Amino acid sequence: MPAHSFGGKDLPMTTRVARGLLFLQGGILALSGIFVLLIALLFGSGTSIPVAGASFSGASAALLAVGYLALAAFIGYVALALGREVSWARTAAVVLEAVLIVLTMARGDFSVSMVVSVLLCIAVAALLLLPSSPTASTEA
Repeated sequence: MPAHSFGGKDLPMTTRVARGLLFLQGGILALSGIFVLLIALLFGSGTSIPVAGASFSGASAALLAVGYLALAAFIGYVALALGREVSWARTAAVVLEAVLIVLTMARGDFSVSMVVSVLLCIAVAALLLLPSSPTASTEA
């Protein structure tokens, strides 16, 4: 085997799909954070962003955007760790999906985006909990 391969490790299909879905979630959260930050910066405190029954404007909306971007970065980090088969990555991804489900349900609105978000979280967790997705500790 060559010293370096652009192909990376040969991951099981379930892990690759779960990793791709994690990157999708991180990308959506990053775009949401950028959108909220742009709205907060361009339109100032006159424009409010509704979240979970409250409205954020100005500095609080910018703080919300930073939270979205931090969560997106963490999801990306977990997805990268999952691809490197780090021992804690599967557990962290499943716990992260459970937390995302709770946060999504805490928003309090029943919408298509909420249903899609929860289904995406369930899909990632289910793919990582399938028996055909080996743990990193057995291969290390």
